[in-house]
Amino acid sequence: VGPRAQHEQILINCKNSCKKPVSADPRALKQVVINLLSNAIKFTPNGGRVTIEAFENARATILAVSDTGIGIPKEDIEKLCQPFAQLENQFTKSKGGSGLGLAISRSLVELHHGTIQIDSVLGEGTTVTVNLPKQAQLPKQKRAA
Repeated sequence: VGPRAQHEQILINCKNSCKKPVSADPRALKQVVINLLSNAIKFTPNGGRVTIEAFENARATILAVSDTGIGIPKEDIEKLCQPFAQLENQFTKSKGGSGLGLAISRSLVELHHGTIQIDSVLGEGTTVTVNLPKQAQLPKQKRAA
């Protein structure tokens, strides 16, 4: 996601205060991070800022991706985690995409017994918070026959 952010002059800040590794499928977690960062960059105007922060508490590891983008109307937030859901306004018309990023991310997080929360203020930005419980079991891998 770095080249697109650089092209659009979007600053990406990374903050990590986790002291222990996350108990998660690395490919699934990587896909979640890519999806969330891609959306944040896509919907942040040139010169904006995206922050990804990882921290932990006694029960969970928390990953938050925040942007200074266009924001999402409250009534549309739940729609965004549904497959193929896309919001359309003057800014988003030219952005493209399949509308699957958040739905896939939500499914991958739920496979880890976690949750995704979206908080947004129209015209100010959005924060997507992933909460991964520390005691969750990893999804079972299918074995090849």
